[in-house]
Amino acid sequence: MKYLSRVGYLLLLLIVLGMGGKHSTSPMWTLQEYTTLQSLTLANLPTASDSSNRFAQHPQALELGKQLFFDPRFSRNGSVSCATCHQPDKTFSDGKPLAIGLSGGKRNTPSLLGVAHNDWFFWDGRKDSLWSQALAPLENPAEHGLTRLEIVRLLLEDPRYQQQYHALLPNAPHLDFLQHLPIAASPLGNLEQLKAWKSIPSAQRVQIDEIFANTGKFIAAYVSSLSLAPNRLDVLNTSQPPLTSNEIAGAKLFIGKAQCILCHSGALLSNQTFQNIGTGKLGTDSGRAAVLDTIRTDPFNCQGTHSDADPHSCTELQFLTRNRHAVVGAFKVPSLRNTARTAPYFHDGRMATLEHVVDYYTQASQAVANANDLPRIQLNDTEKQQLIAFLKML
Repeated sequence: MKYLSRVGYLLLLLIVLGMGGKHSTSPMWTLQEYTTLQSLTLANLPTASDSSNRFAQHPQALELGKQLFFDPRFSRNGSVSCATCHQPDKTFSDGKPLAIGLSGGKRNTPSLLGVAHNDWFFWDGRKDSLWSQALAPLENPAEHGLTRLEIVRLLLEDPRYQQQYHALLPNAPHLDFLQHLPIAASPLGNLEQLKAWKSIPSAQRVQIDEIFANTGKFIAAYVSSLSLAPNRLDVLNTSQPPLTSNEIAGAKLFIGKAQCILCHSGALLSNQTFQNIGTGKLGTDSGRAAVLDTIRTDPFNCQGTHSDADPHSCTELQFLTRNRHAVVGAFKVPSLRNTARTAPYFHDGRMATLEHVVDYYTQASQAVANANDLPRIQLNDTEKQQLIAFLKML
C-alpha cells in the first residue's frame, strides 16, 4: 500500500508538472518552476499575530474596532472615517492616485486585505505595528484631523463605545476622568493644542495616551480580520480551473526572465523590504530614509510603554538599519495580491494601469539614474502581455 501510494503521488506530480504523457494538456512546469510557484501560495502564509496588541484576536475588540473603523465622527468635519479611503468594495483601497481625507494626501492608499501579515506599515514603513499605524491618520490634519484628547472624549462619552470599552478594560478611566480637561489637546497638534496638552498633568497625559493606543488596537483587531481570498495560483494542484496559456507564460516570466520574484516573493508576493526603483523625489520625498529616526523614538512603537510585547521580542525594531543613505528613495514593496483591483500604482499613484507599470520596469532600469534597486529587464510586447495576464490572475 505504501508503494502504491508513492506511485500515485508521483503520477499526480507528473500530471501537475505537465509530464503525464504526450497527450497531456497540463502546464509544462519544470520541478523547479512548480516548487517556486508553490512558495507563492497562501498555504505558506502563517497565522497573523501581534504580541504588541493583546486585543489582536479578541472578538469583542474586533467588533468595537469595526464600529470605530466606519464611524465618520472620528474626524474634524464628521464625514471622514477609515472607510473613506479603505472602501470594502474596492479591496479596502479607494481607486484614487492619492488619498483624500479632509484634504489631499501625498501617498496612494494601499489595500488592507492581509495587511496584518506585514512587518512595516505605510509606504515608508514609519510604523511597526498595525495598531500604531491606525493612530496616525486620526491626528493627521490632512486625514481625520482630530487630537488624541478629542478621540478619547468620543470613546468615553458615547454610551455604546463606553460600555464596550469598559467591558474590555474594567479598570479603565470613566467619564469623570475628562472633567477639567481641555476639549482638544495633542503633542502633535497646532500651537494652541500643544499648549493645552502641556497644561495637562503628566499622569493624565499617560492615561490619555493609553486610551488612545487602545483605540488603535481595537481598530487593528478588526483590520486583522480582513483576510486574503485564494486565486487560481493558490489552487494550482486541485480541480480548480487551470491557468491559461498566457498566464502560464506570464508565470514563467514572473519567476524567471522578468525577475519580479526578486522582490515579490512569498505568500504575500512581497519580500517586506524597501526598494529604490527611482520613484522617490530627492529633497522632497526620500521615502524610508526620512523616517528611520522617527520609528525609534515613536512612543507607540513595539518597545514603547503602550506596547504589550516584551521589548526584547521586537526584533524588527532592534535590527532596524541606521544607514539612511542605503534607503534613500526606497519605498515598501507592495503585495501583488488583488493587484488588478488596486490601481493606480506606486507610492504616489503615478501609474494608472499594469501596462504602465510593466513598461516602467522595462525602461527605468536603463533610463532612471537613481533607480538603484532595479535589475535590467528586457521583455518584448508579447512577453509584457503574458506577464500582465499573470499579474491580473493574482
